[in-house]
Amino acid sequence: MIDARLEVPNRIRELVVIGINNAEKAFALFFDNVAQSIATDSPESIALIKHVIAVKMDYARRLSQATDLSEAAALQFAYCRSQVEITADLIRIISDHSNTLLTPLGGWRDAKILSA
Repeated sequence: MIDARLEVPNRIRELVVIGINNAEKAFALFFDNVAQSIATDSPESIALIKHVIAVKMDYARRLSQATDLSEAAALQFAYCRSQVEITADLIRIISDHSNTLLTPLGGWRDAKILSA
């Protein structure tokens, strides 16, 4: 029988969490500056990107604390499920934005109609 335990010294696990926390803080600062420097018509897009990063950081943090392969596999499954949910949100945002661009009151259809 294969031993499925993950033998990682606590000091290494602590260093990983510190690195993840630092990366998370750096991304937060980055996106705060991005949000201030651009005029976006979709604050929802920035929020989704922030959520994507938060999910990844949470996954990395939890994985760094896993003690066996079955726990790591369960974390991977949960992470993949969250990626499907995020992708559905992204598709909705893109679809909503595309529908806004294609509306008769301001989208490219008006240009085609007027030029015909």
